[in-house]
Amino acid sequence: MSDKKIIDFYREELGIKTNEKEIYLKAVTHKSYNHSSNNERLEFLGDAVLDLIVSKQLFVKNKDANEGFLSIEKSKYVSRENLNKVAERILNKNVIKHKSNYLSENMLGNTLESIIGAIYIDKGMLACEKFILKHILQFKTERVLSKNLFKIINKFFYDKKTKVNRRP
Repeated sequence: MSDKKIIDFYREELGIKTNEKEIYLKAVTHKSYNHSSNNERLEFLGDAVLDLIVSKQLFVKNKDANEGFLSIEKSKYVSRENLNKVAERILNKNVIKHKSNYLSENMLGNTLESIIGAIYIDKGMLACEKFILKHILQFKTERVLSKNLFKIINKFFYDKKTKVNRRP
């Protein structure tokens, strides 16, 4: 994919108007593509920013929760599994520059973290917070609600122990 199409992807699909285009191009460059100039440092930064923003949101929204609860909840949002699923949903796999035989789920999640790092450098903390709220916190909440709703529906309709009033 050309650099122009990658920048278009940021604007059209992720809603990011890039100021520093080079940092966003680096964010999607895997080390297999360019060993000396890749997204690993941005991934490191994005991981730290993600931790901070998720921690802040949980702290604010759960005023009476203890540290243990907050840590467990944070781990659900920042887990590799969750980030891989978010990245699979919002990233175009063709946007990632790599020379690997295949694009692993972890490469997607790592790229998502590097994009967060790029947003932080280019736009600052508030833009990162908006991006994370929209794409990561909301997505995880929707997944949890869907799972819980599925469990309730499944239990109500298919649990043999559940008795349903039927007309004779």
